[in-house]
Amino acid sequence: MEKLDNVISRQEKLNEELAIICRDNGITNLRLTSIGNSIASGYSWFRTTKPLLLRNKSLEKIMKAYDINLELHQYARAQNNNDEHIFSWLSSNKTESEIQKMNVNDYSGGRTSMPSNGLTEEDLKKYYPLAFQSSLENPIQDIIFESDESLANIVIYNGATGSFLDNVTRNGKIPQMLTYGIKRDIKSLEATLKFIQEQNRSKGSDTQVYLCGAPDFLGLHITEIINHKLKRIAKEYANVIYVKPVKSKFLYPSYEEEQKLSLEENQNLLKRLLMLRPDIHYDEIEYLKFNNNIIASINDNYQVLRAMINVDRNLFSLSSKLELEEQDKIDNKEIVDELVVDIISKENSRIDSKIHQDFFRERLDYYLNEREPYDFYYLGKKTIDKVTEEVRSKSK
Repeated sequence: MEKLDNVISRQEKLNEELAIICRDNGITNLRLTSIGNSIASGYSWFRTTKPLLLRNKSLEKIMKAYDINLELHQYARAQNNNDEHIFSWLSSNKTESEIQKMNVNDYSGGRTSMPSNGLTEEDLKKYYPLAFQSSLENPIQDIIFESDESLANIVIYNGATGSFLDNVTRNGKIPQMLTYGIKRDIKSLEATLKFIQEQNRSKGSDTQVYLCGAPDFLGLHITEIINHKLKRIAKEYANVIYVKPVKSKFLYPSYEEEQKLSLEENQNLLKRLLMLRPDIHYDEIEYLKFNNNIIASINDNYQVLRAMINVDRNLFSLSSKLELEEQDKIDNKEIVDELVVDIISKENSRIDSKIHQDFFRERLDYYLNEREPYDFYYLGKKTIDKVTEEVRSKSK
């Protein structure tokens, strides 16, 4: 088990790397929004519950040291969080305070609440302050679709588990207990991704989505049935990247029981073994490691996704213009080639390392060829193949 000090030390280094990336790319406002299921909300059945992004304690301090304003938002719940509900939060433009009120209900000990550990009334007011205010602020679309050259607007999405768990824990139909719930969630998850990509294309937003894998229980890859689908889906959108999950222990000592033990009892192996409880969520250290995976992924992919978003938007616009306004240029391959080369080369040149440039061209080549018949037909498949090869050769 990786020691807490090592995890925190790595977290601080990753946070500083992110701050430097923001500074070097003209970013003075960093907005991270956690959307989705119980993992996105930082929930645990038997360990402590705390919002996912707030667990990264050094992030705000480090960003402040680099004169970067940090905003953290959460549109996630520990229950009733299947992806159809997540899509409804986005499409109906739920406010952050509405979601926070749902979280307070989830943890307040009422008839429809979830079991929670270590959450006091003071914690609830600290973690979900908008829930205790009368004003309804921050509709989700205002938050995740705002765009500015100085703003990095990033969504952290955890999903694809809600319907499966609802079926298992809420008297679902027996034939729907296995993969039905996963397939149901994937449909709505993709609807959310399509909604966000369309806003990037038509409204000029630059929202990046970091699509997180489900926890890897005991390192046995049981959840690969979900994660394999998420990896594939991420490649099919210009603004999405897959984030690796953390290997989880699955069995954890109960936080409440642990607090009652004396120091001597706490060191008794048998007593600790008897306290173990199954939990599909992460514990405190695993949540920290998961945050590290998220920040590392942003560090590795921010420039690549920025380039992908711009290329996708500009090439989609160009193909539409050739179809509807400038049909005379369709047969003039030299002009079309030059326009496409300019768009791709410009974005490629903004990426500051060869490794990331190579990854950008690899992703772009796959993405354009997958979507060419549907979104880029009037650019021509030969043009797309020729241009991506030209950009690749010029960069060597």
